[in-house]
Amino acid sequence: MRFHPPRESFLWLKALWNHWRNGRFTRSQLEAAQLRKFRKLAAWAQARSPYYRRLMKERQIDPATCVPTDFPLLTKREVNEHFDEIVTDRQISRQRIADFLARSADPAELMDGKYHVLHTSGTSGTIGYFVYSKADWIRGASQVARASRLRWRKRVAFVAATQGHFAGVSLMLTGNQGSNSFFHDVRTFDVGQPLGKIVEELNRFQPEVLSGYAAILKMLAEAQERGELRIQPTELGNGGEPLLPDVKAYLERVFGVPVLNGYASSEHLYMAMSLRGVEGMHLLEDDLIFELGDDYTAVTNLFNETMPLIRYRMDDVLVPDREAAPSRYPYTRVREVVGRQENALVFTNVHGQEDFIHPIVVAELVVPGLNAWQVVLEDKTSFRFRARLENGLGVEERTSTHEAVHRTLRGLLEGKEMSNVRFQVEEVDDLAVDPRSGKFRLVVKE
Repeated sequence: MRFHPPRESFLWLKALWNHWRNGRFTRSQLEAAQLRKFRKLAAWAQARSPYYRRLMKERQIDPATCVPTDFPLLTKREVNEHFDEIVTDRQISRQRIADFLARSADPAELMDGKYHVLHTSGTSGTIGYFVYSKADWIRGASQVARASRLRWRKRVAFVAATQGHFAGVSLMLTGNQGSNSFFHDVRTFDVGQPLGKIVEELNRFQPEVLSGYAAILKMLAEAQERGELRIQPTELGNGGEPLLPDVKAYLERVFGVPVLNGYASSEHLYMAMSLRGVEGMHLLEDDLIFELGDDYTAVTNLFNETMPLIRYRMDDVLVPDREAAPSRYPYTRVREVVGRQENALVFTNVHGQEDFIHPIVVAELVVPGLNAWQVVLEDKTSFRFRARLENGLGVEERTSTHEAVHRTLRGLLEGKEMSNVRFQVEEVDDLAVDPRSGKFRLVVKE
């Protein structure tokens, strides 16, 4: 068993104590603490990030007196364009991260042995890379202790996309690292496997905590009702996609325990979750400042000193729950349905049965040379994969990217026993947004 070095153990204890203390603040005390942290971050970024140094000089922003709205909104595209200038550690570059992710599919592996790296395409259709030092990661990942009490070697099953550097699996596997392993036994179950195999493995593991995407939790609940799945979890956890009220009620009826709802991202790790002792979901405002717009959310990350993100614009919409009863926490309570509900990729497999590939599995594809994509569902045994390639690729590079996309998609299908499903890769110059919503949809129907 590998133990945390003394400094890391101290950082975990400090983070947990800070969360406990912050939960007892008044709202005004919390906002004052946020402002102190923000000005400290602004001074750090000015000294170490060429991007922020230039921006603050142009706008005459004084770190001693500034507020978040002194800064412009920051988009994922701008982060990609200025990545090497935004990061505060000159050992890190976007190309080095891309090379690392092309090589590593182990979510527990650290770049250079010291950087946690995550990637996402998200529903913006553009790959984003995000990096954290060990200290940054501890401050963000430690929030999970608020949702679930620590207990000796608690068996935790996480059913999601697990073969890559995704936020969900990377955060969950933190429970197996160092002294955390005294309290957790985390097992991952990849949604790329056939549903029957997942059910069989869960029956063997007998988890005390079952966590994953709402869509797969619903399918597991259906298997439990049919008598195929036979587990008695004491906790359910949803993350990675919206938890609709009817799905939540169904899960709680079948398993007989409440569903804890969480909202996390590659950009900011845990952002909101169900807190013990109160109904609903609260924003985790200890180290995040939220600006809730009608069609976007801007987040200022106060804990990631390696990659400062000030007023980072996300397309997900968070809606304050103004009808809820007063909370004993100082944090903003939001409605539990967060983000976008993408279509699941439901196909008929080789056995003539319906199964699904979760859209997040497709969304998180990492293929060198592939910049963005969209899946067009044609019928239950065919789809088109619209691919936008990186600019400036040569003929051989384009051919290599096409071949890699074909291999990856074929591997996903074969893993789900869907070798009968046909697909076509269609190279496009751009990907259109939904004309009704004005937003990009990762999965569309013919």
